[in-house]
Amino acid sequence: MPGLDLWRRHQQIIALVLMAIVVALGCVGLSRWQYHRYQHKHAAKQLVQRNYDATPVPLNRLVPNADAPFDRDDEWRQVQVSGQYDTAATTLVRNRPRDIDDTGPTYGYEVLVPLVLDDGSALLVDRGWLPNGTTGSHPGQEPDAVPAAPAGPVQVVARLRQGEPKHGQQVPAGQVASIDLSTVEASTGHQLYSAYGALVSESPAPSSAPAVLGAPELDGGEGINASYAVQWLLFAALALGFPFWYVRRGRREAAAAQAEQASGRGSAGASTGRSPSTAQRPSVAVPNRRRRIWDDEDE
Repeated sequence: MPGLDLWRRHQQIIALVLMAIVVALGCVGLSRWQYHRYQHKHAAKQLVQRNYDATPVPLNRLVPNADAPFDRDDEWRQVQVSGQYDTAATTLVRNRPRDIDDTGPTYGYEVLVPLVLDDGSALLVDRGWLPNGTTGSHPGQEPDAVPAAPAGPVQVVARLRQGEPKHGQQVPAGQVASIDLSTVEASTGHQLYSAYGALVSESPAPSSAPAVLGAPELDGGEGINASYAVQWLLFAALALGFPFWYVRRGRREAAAAQAEQASGRGSAGASTGRSPSTAQRPSVAVPNRRRRIWDDEDE
């Protein structure tokens, strides 16, 4: 069979080519994964740059009502909205880091309060960050004090954010593990909008308030993902080129061995004063001559 004969003659090269194809496909897959990470980080960075400092607009221009879906392209947009805080429904988000100094992040809480609108629906407002408590029998379970939100009608400017995934861990009453809107909606009883607002300002301003959340980190490290994507493509090219390099090296080594063998035969013939064909000719054995009687008399 021709195919079987081809495999027997070149099975090492064929196996090497197949292995190179598998390695190259793996490298291309890793390159695509790094490129998608680059795209995600770059798009998130551009979204913040485009929306973070945009002029505030009324909430209903971006999200008409509580039943309307939230457009991710509007994340970080500033909105203006009026209502009254339901301070009794205040909820704390646990384990929220904040960089205060150079010693690393400090963990604390973010304060969520529903802002009830005229139609009875509510926009969940993240009023800011508080450090862990320092007093009591369990200081790490709650802040020392939670500043109250302004009472009565209030004008709020906030940046819209998408809700976070749900975390199923057990937490104390009045607290949540993440800003999962469905969880907060169930615990507060308010019909919440499909996005929450990170507080920018509120009027009238309270005498004390949590620390306003800082701007997001813009350097998402997308540059290194782009470089990794290129590197994996280079590795794929090297993997595909390896069988050709291997075959070419084998041919060079075989040619060098043949040349060395031919040179050795030529030098052997020159040392005996004969041509290589003569040097390789087998010698003929000369039989011993029979000793005669008169040879002994001659000695």
